[in-house]
Amino acid sequence: MLLQPDSVLKERVPSVVGLSDYIKALQAAADGALATEPASPASGYLVVAVRPGRQSMAWLDFKPALPAPIAERIRAAIRGVPPFEARGGVVVFALNASLWGGAPSQGFPNPQEWSKAMEGRSEPMEVGDLVDMVWPGGEGGI
Repeated sequence: MLLQPDSVLKERVPSVVGLSDYIKALQAAADGALATEPASPASGYLVVAVRPGRQSMAWLDFKPALPAPIAERIRAAIRGVPPFEARGGVVVFALNASLWGGAPSQGFPNPQEWSKAMEGRSEPMEVGDLVDMVWPGGEGGI
């Protein structure tokens, strides 16, 4: 699920093939991180942001919430995949994930960190600006 307008993505994603290969590598990394976990049905989103300089960050939005050790293992696996080179700003997308038979998610991803950042705001915010607010200075990038 692409979370930004097509015009923004055309400017910031130099290669559709590179983005597609990155998404496939993320899926494989997340699958690997979960391979030995006991089945516990859940569904939600793996939300990923990529900044210029090959920095990446991941947030999770699952129902029910994943146990903290599993969530951190997934985030670490995702951040461990070398991202494509974004240009001119952040690229944000989400992978809809059904784990261990969980029903597919509906709607828009809304990680807890994003919800907290939006508290008290009544106006909408462009997702790239929101990511810059919750991930200042590229902390956590690879």
